[in-house]
Amino acid sequence: MQPEKELLQQKARQILLKLASVYTPSGSEASAKEIMKEISEDLSLNLKVTESNSYYLNEGSSFLLASHIDTVPGFIQPKEDDRYIWGRGVVDAKGPLTAMILASWYLKQEGIDVSVAALADEENKSRGARELLGSGKKFDIIIIGEPSNTTDIVVEYRGVAHLDINCNGIAEHASSSKDNIILQTNEKLRNVVQLPSSYDAPSIVPTILKCGEAYNVTPSSCYIHLDCRFSVLSNFNEILERIKATFQDCKVDLVEYVPPAKTQLNDLVKSLQRSLLTLGVKPRLVRKAGTSDMNILTAITREILAYGPGESKLEHTNFEKINLEEIYISVLAYVRTMEDLWKRLGKTS
Repeated sequence: MQPEKELLQQKARQILLKLASVYTPSGSEASAKEIMKEISEDLSLNLKVTESNSYYLNEGSSFLLASHIDTVPGFIQPKEDDRYIWGRGVVDAKGPLTAMILASWYLKQEGIDVSVAALADEENKSRGARELLGSGKKFDIIIIGEPSNTTDIVVEYRGVAHLDINCNGIAEHASSSKDNIILQTNEKLRNVVQLPSSYDAPSIVPTILKCGEAYNVTPSSCYIHLDCRFSVLSNFNEILERIKATFQDCKVDLVEYVPPAKTQLNDLVKSLQRSLLTLGVKPRLVRKAGTSDMNILTAITREILAYGPGESKLEHTNFEKINLEEIYISVLAYVRTMEDLWKRLGKTS
C-alpha cells in the first residue's frame, strides 16, 4: 500500500514549517525541544532527548534514518506557497529530516520499526553523531538525511583535518629588522599548500593567518590554520608528517580529524536504487567533496549511504527552498527501501 499523497504533503508542510520556525544554529538545538515534543505526540512516536540535544523518535530499531536538527547561522523567516517552503534549514537538513519522520510514522503503521535521529551539531563538530558513536550502539542500516537533489545517492565523502600552527620569531623595529616571521611563514606555506584540484587529490588550504602586534614592529609570532581535505585514496598520516616536517620549528596541533567515508555497492544502495526507479527517478551514485555525519557513523553499521530531498546547491545560502513533491518522493523512497530490507533481513512485524 502506498501512502496517500495529499495527506503526506499536508503533514510534511506542517512539520517542516514548525521545524523551520525555530532557529537552531549549532549549539542552540535545545530550542527545538517543544516542537519535537509536538511532532512526537502528533505522530505517536516516542521521543528521547540526549545530552547533546539530539532527538530520537521511535528509538530502539536497528534501522536508523539520521539527519540533523542544527543549521548554519542566520535565521530566515519561513514562508510558503502551494509548492515550496522557504527558510533557514529547509534544505539542510530539516527537509530531509521531515521526510524521515514521515517515513518512520508510516512504516510504524505497517509494523516496521525504524528509528529517526535529529542529530545535533552536524554543522560544527558533530557532537550528536560522536555521542551516538560513543554509545556502543550498532545498526544494520543507516541512511543519512542530507539534500541530494532527490535523485543522487551519496556513497562517498572526503575526510577533513583542521590544524593549528604557531610559529615564533624575533620582534624587531621595522626600520632595522633582520628577521621577519611573516616571510618565513609565507615560504613554508608555499611549500605545503595544495589548492583543490580533483576529488582524489588532497587539498591543504590556509584559512587563517594572524601575525603582528604593531605597525612598526616585526611580529614575534604567527598563527596559521590549515584546512585539509582528502579521499579514501590518501594517507592522512603522510600529509600530516609532510606539514610537520615543513613547520618543524613551529608547534603543529591537530585540532579535528574526520576520516573519509566510502560505502560499497551493497544491499542498501541497490535497494534504494530500485525504489527510486519504481518512482520514475533515475538514481545516480555520487561523491561529495565535503563531510557529513556519514563519515562518523560508518563505524557503527554494516551499510550506510546519504540521500534526501532538496537541491544541494542551495545548502547554506539565503535562498533555501524545497518542493513538497521532493519530500513526498523521498518519503516513498525511504519507505520502500526500509520495507524491502526489513524483509530481506528477516525482520518480523
